[in-house]
Amino acid sequence: MSPTPQTGNHRKPLSITLKQRFELRNKYFELSPKQKRSFYIKLISIVLSILIPIFFISFYFKVYFLAPIIFWVVLSIIASFFDMPSMIKNGKLQYESSLLISEKEKDSQITIHGGTLFDYYFVLNKDDIGKNRRNVILSEYLNGILKLVASNNEKPNLEITGTTYILNPRTVNKIGFEVQKTNPAQLIILILNYPNLVFTRSFASKFLRGKPTEHYIGEHVFRL
Repeated sequence: MSPTPQTGNHRKPLSITLKQRFELRNKYFELSPKQKRSFYIKLISIVLSILIPIFFISFYFKVYFLAPIIFWVVLSIIASFFDMPSMIKNGKLQYESSLLISEKEKDSQITIHGGTLFDYYFVLNKDDIGKNRRNVILSEYLNGILKLVASNNEKPNLEITGTTYILNPRTVNKIGFEVQKTNPAQLIILILNYPNLVFTRSFASKFLRGKPTEHYIGEHVFRL
């Protein structure tokens, strides 16, 4: 049964059955400590192999603005590989599905986030074409939302809010959310994370897409 927005305080309990042929897993959490260390050594080595030449070129040719720009771009792209494991471990975030993440409830509101580049890298099949990847992402969004709705079915005033850069407004409305205008704080976050968003959307589509425009930006609210 698909969740449908309801208004007012009197409504029937929502019954949801989750059915999946298989469950996607984040393979990072199945790695041994040694394998995790090996992964981060490789990641840091790649980053350094990019930054060191750029810094050298920047200072040698006195193009000083180049080094901080490239550093910001690289840091934005790799940040989730360090942030996500830490925030999951300390309980600040939790997975509702392999590609949908939620924060702890606060003031009758739960904020959800789509999967990060970290999640895409360790969850998506690297052999899938872009269309299949996008279908998997949407499926995992829906699975996560259904799980979240089912686990909070007895909280009529609870709101679920989130920002998506993958789904367009028409798709968001179809899955039961109400699209709201992007606020200035979200635009600032977008600018700071622009390289990461471009790279993440490109990874999901398997080709470079450079415009996570406001067509894909908005705070999407679903009142349970």
